[in-house]
Amino acid sequence: MSDVLFVSMPFGPVFTPSIGLSLLQAQLHRAGVPSDVRYFSIRFAERLGSRVYTAISQSDGVPIVNLAGEWIFSRELNAAASGSGYIEEVIGPRSPWGVRNRGSRRWRDTRDRIVRARAFVAPFLDWCVDQVAAASPRIVGLTSSFQQHAASLVLAKRLKAALPDVRIVIGGANCEGVMGAETIRQFPFVDAAVSGEADTIIVDLVTRLLDGRSIDDVPGVRTQATVGRDFAAGRFATAPMVTDMDALPYPDYTAYARQFRASPLSRRWRPSMLFESSRGCWWGEKAHCTFCGLNGSTMTFRSKPSDRVLAELRHLATRYPRSDIQVVDNILEMRYFGDLLPELARNRLKIELFYETKANLKKDQIRLLRDAGVTRIQPGIESFSDPVLALMRKGVTWLQNVQLLKWCKQFGVSPYWNVLWGFPGEPAAEYERMARLVPALTHLPAPVGGAAIRLDRFSPNFDQADRLGFARIRPIAPYAHIFTGVPGDAIGNLAYYFQFDHADGRDIQDYVLPLKQQIARWKRVHRRSELVSIRQRDRLVIVDLRPGATTKATVLVGADRALYEACDGIAHVHRLASLAGADADGGDSAVIARLQPLVDRGLLVTDGQRYLALAIPLEEYRPPAAMRARIRQVLRRLVVVRQSVRAAKEQQSWPRRSPRRKRQQRRRPRSGSPRSGGARSA
Repeated sequence: MSDVLFVSMPFGPVFTPSIGLSLLQAQLHRAGVPSDVRYFSIRFAERLGSRVYTAISQSDGVPIVNLAGEWIFSRELNAAASGSGYIEEVIGPRSPWGVRNRGSRRWRDTRDRIVRARAFVAPFLDWCVDQVAAASPRIVGLTSSFQQHAASLVLAKRLKAALPDVRIVIGGANCEGVMGAETIRQFPFVDAAVSGEADTIIVDLVTRLLDGRSIDDVPGVRTQATVGRDFAAGRFATAPMVTDMDALPYPDYTAYARQFRASPLSRRWRPSMLFESSRGCWWGEKAHCTFCGLNGSTMTFRSKPSDRVLAELRHLATRYPRSDIQVVDNILEMRYFGDLLPELARNRLKIELFYETKANLKKDQIRLLRDAGVTRIQPGIESFSDPVLALMRKGVTWLQNVQLLKWCKQFGVSPYWNVLWGFPGEPAAEYERMARLVPALTHLPAPVGGAAIRLDRFSPNFDQADRLGFARIRPIAPYAHIFTGVPGDAIGNLAYYFQFDHADGRDIQDYVLPLKQQIARWKRVHRRSELVSIRQRDRLVIVDLRPGATTKATVLVGADRALYEACDGIAHVHRLASLAGADADGGDSAVIARLQPLVDRGLLVTDGQRYLALAIPLEEYRPPAAMRARIRQVLRRLVVVRQSVRAAKEQQSWPRRSPRRKRQQRRRPRSGSPRSGGARSA
């Protein structure tokens, strides 16, 4: 028996534990408070089917803005909600999702499964209540992030009816600020909501509840008694942030590992364990990306010491040897390049890590990430337009984004990235330019996709919507079908995702379509596209296997080779002119003219002043076997052509006899006929 039972409801991830609940359980364990964690999400995934569950929870085929996971449980919040409006407007054939997937059998199957899933909810909730009752906890803690809010609320409603003495506390990303306050105000069966990081208050909060004392003054906690005061003041304080990351315990994943092993899902799937080395975002502290709603009130960047990170990774790798480890940090701590990553490279823990990074990494840093086992990154590329990147406050240029993709491919680091559009004030002409650029990039890792931006709570775009060019802000359509019967202004407080109009009335579809088409093509062809450079003595051979390439092999020698190799990383024309020296009497303009043919053929890209070579040097890159065979074939053909050209030149340049020599030969007696016959020396 445990005094505290933490619960993860659908549609929380099934193949990873909740790092938040696992940390809170570890905190309570330190304080001697018995607790347990139940992953009811696993049971629902078994019933629904892992493919459809994952499609909903991880937006793998079902857009997250459909909020299908929330809608499936919404009828239990309000029995009068029929669901027909949601089906027609959000997932039906005439919905944006339906129009995009018209004729797709997978879309129809997923849509039908979403609708049928509602029938599973009532018996599933009965089972959940029985499980909680059997555990006899005094406190139930519910985590709510992304699409867990409706399921968590309906379980709270059922529990309060069946076990009225149990205190129910909810927390997580969906409870930060006004969202948690509105949750308390609209749903009286929830006793308290925690806003922000609960690590610093969890022991005090739980011990007070167990002792029967008031929790009204616990920082960051909303209760039925205090929520009115918060709305009257218009201030929604959060719990104090963790300032010493080293003081946190290791997350306790024992309960998750036990429950997943007992599930039929474990026969086909291997779970991943979550790990954090930092919180907040050091770039967001300097220049908050305008579209980013992560962190909310906890933007301040804090990181663990490198020795602590290494020890914790060793612990996870040893404790859960068959599991991947996923890092949940919002951004990679840059000082780890000086200590942690070299240490990971030396220790070879045989784990592969994922990190979010900025896109302005250097070549040696990408190489070090690979050596340290960081084989997957999310670099936040978002665009190949400097004006659009400036509107995002990304702090990088489009050439840096291309450079990162090139080096990721070279060193075997897989980048996960998207293209975003629809920012107020973005130049339409930039999308035409990007559409023309993409065919030169098809050998580089393709984006996951492209999409118009949405408005997320806590983002600068949301907080400064009028100033930044957004108009008519309102919650996205699914919320009205999920929180049926809740007043409109309250729905606005519960929502995290919003839709908008552009203040200038623009229709972005008019100018983004060519880029969307090029991105779709990129995703189709990138696995059979290649562009590499090979050093051969005094020349550089560029093999071009991109779709549409008219010249499969280009040979550069002398100054042309030197200039191209100098552009392996972004190079300014001034530096290139200095490198060319006497060969560039015209200075910058001469270098620009010399490089223009390579730009025209898509072997170089330029912003007018800086250049980047797109071919990947073969010395530190190993293409797939099929590509290696094609490259060898091009090189063999090149050798044959060169031999043919050399033979032709030798034939043309055969030394002719002088007139005097010819006259002497005429006077010399010949054997055989004087006019015909007789052998000539070749």
